[in-house]
Amino acid sequence: MAVPKDLDRELLLFVGKGGVGKTTMAALAAVELAHNGRRTLLVTIDPAQRLEDALAVPVGHRPKAVRGKLHAMMLAPEKVVRDYLLEASPERDLTKHPFYKYISDYLPGLNELMAIGQLVEFRRERDYDTIVLDTAPTGHALSFLTTPMKVRDLLQENLFLRWAVRGYSMFQKISRGGRALRGLVGRDLIPDAPDIDFEALFKQIAADMGEVHELLRNEDATALHLVTVPERLAVEETLDLHAYLTEQLDIWPAGVFVNKMTPRLVHQDLGRLAEDRQTRARLRAALGADGDLVDDLVEAARFHETRRRMNELHLAALRKALPAMPMREVPLQSNDVYGLDRLDELARLVYAAEPTPRAAQKR
Repeated sequence: MAVPKDLDRELLLFVGKGGVGKTTMAALAAVELAHNGRRTLLVTIDPAQRLEDALAVPVGHRPKAVRGKLHAMMLAPEKVVRDYLLEASPERDLTKHPFYKYISDYLPGLNELMAIGQLVEFRRERDYDTIVLDTAPTGHALSFLTTPMKVRDLLQENLFLRWAVRGYSMFQKISRGGRALRGLVGRDLIPDAPDIDFEALFKQIAADMGEVHELLRNEDATALHLVTVPERLAVEETLDLHAYLTEQLDIWPAGVFVNKMTPRLVHQDLGRLAEDRQTRARLRAALGADGDLVDDLVEAARFHETRRRMNELHLAALRKALPAMPMREVPLQSNDVYGLDRLDELARLVYAAEPTPRAAQKR
């Protein structure tokens, strides 16, 4: 089966401000990929947990089969860290250890960093052809995207942190002697230090972060899609996000999904009727008691056309600012898109054709 070109990647990310439909767009992409025979993992890092609502099935913190080749999970960074440290030291909760808490305070985003590491493992294990990532709203998503580069550089270049990690290794050795002393004197002379190689752990994290950053910049493997709605503030934030990604992170979005476009529903005769007072008067007379129906229909048509023109105006501004960007328009739906049947229906509509073609993006 033919996979749409803008979905033919190892990793897909959907990024945008809150409330624009990122979860729905990510779910549509995952449904389409699975329908075309791709082993697909749909992952959300949005703490609002809207993915369960979109799929209308329970989703946990481990990959779960949803249907056919489609799997889904919620990636909770704190749980990823807890699980990792529980495996490293089953007898105690290392998240409460002073050294771990020190590192967490010194490295904001450590939990997100460990979660990214889990995505790296999924990719290495090749259990899935494509991972589709539904991100949190823009600010959190940018933190998620910038963490790999910042942490990699910090762990590689920061002398103080390296000495802290190595110092902990020495502390562990002293602690082992302290355990023997406690057995002799019956009291805690030297604090305990769990036997975990933090130095090796952070070296591996730094290596993983370099791999993730390169993956995000690799347009053959990764496609980052911006999601917006055709409204002024949303379009402005989308343009700001595009500028930050390209200028600061050297990540070039693969396309834009413009969600909630007012569809073309109003018949042209209703538009003419709005200006034709004589015909409206004859229709009101013919309908008698229901004569107000004509005026109501005309006002509804006016409102609908005004909304459509407003959407087109903001879409035009987006196209003018990003003339090289492929775009998909997703029509506003009359009811919520919940459940696999509704996702199937909308995916067929959205992916019936390739996105609006544009020229190659300029670097």
